Amino acid sequence: MRRSRRGLLGAAVALAPASALAIASARAQAWPARPITIVVPFVPGGLPDSNARFMAQRLAERLGQPVVIENRPGAGGNIGAEAVARARPDGYTLLFGTMGTHGSNPALYRNLPYDALKDFTPIHALFADNNIAVVGASSPFRNLADVAAFARANPGKLNFGSGGVGTGVHLAGALFQKVSGIDIVHVPYRGTPAALSDVVAGRLDLMFDYAVTSGPLIKDGRLRPLAVTGKQRLSLLPETPTVAEAGFAEAELDVWSGLFLPAGVPPAISATLATVTAEVLAQPETIRWAERTDSGRMLGVSEERFRRFIESELLRWRDIVEFAGARLD
Repeated sequence: MRRSRRGLLGAAVALAPASALAIASARAQAWPARPITIVVPFVPGGLPDSNARFMAQRLAERLGQPVVIENRPGAGGNIGAEAVARARPDGYTLLFGTMGTHGSNPALYRNLPYDALKDFTPIHALFADNNIAVVGASSPFRNLADVAAFARANPGKLNFGSGGVGTGVHLAGALFQKVSGIDIVHVPYRGTPAALSDVVAGRLDLMFDYAVTSGPLIKDGRLRPLAVTGKQRLSLLPETPTVAEAGFAEAELDVWSGLFLPAGVPPAISATLATVTAEVLAQPETIRWAERTDSGRMLGVSEERFRRFIESELLRWRDIVEFAGARLD
């Protein structure tokens, strides 16, 4: 089953009239008059970086100014997010935020250097991506029900890995543990590759990894996919069920991204950017990009609706982090 939308994905709306009004208003303030920077709070080369660079090029084409990517990784995205929160609110510094920076991190970190709601102006949600529950090719488990049944009969005997405490992979596993009511042991590694290697070797029983890193190992036959965490199956894995189809609907999880400006940006600028971003998401080229990366486009989730979505995410991840005991300094 091919897909191009997931999670809060909705129908595209008529954008042209709003676009014309918003752009005219912003241009009255001479914005943008110089290059714009999108801060990506992660290292180059990953899926967030790739998605940000794709969007930067298309936004530049529509805004008539270069849009430059600046990678500022560290502390699970907190360093880059703080930089944007403290930036001048003039519309020239954006954050490529994620489920981490504006969902789980406020619950994970005791001393978060920014307020996910008060310090930002939400512009538009962008893409939603899935985790995949994977086991080694030699594992006896063929589906998530097998895992849950064994874990209930043998509490604490199974383990699941991640690239570190508080990562999206860790929390996806913790969510499954919470929903299924099982006792499995989390084993954090220093990075996803090492954890995946141990799943392949059979030293780890289970992992809820990202498609971009586990996909090649699945294709090579070294990993077996059990389920995907989104609402729809992946085109990469058309035979692999969703967690809902596997009987664990409350374990659904979208790893989402979105654009943010600092708080205090003139409303005409934020409205223009939201409208132009919506136009880019509706383009055929973006549809093709989302299909290639197995990402969902979060259509219509902009400004106030995006803010309400973030509020709900903060509440959800607070409960999951509390269950996982994954607080960080």
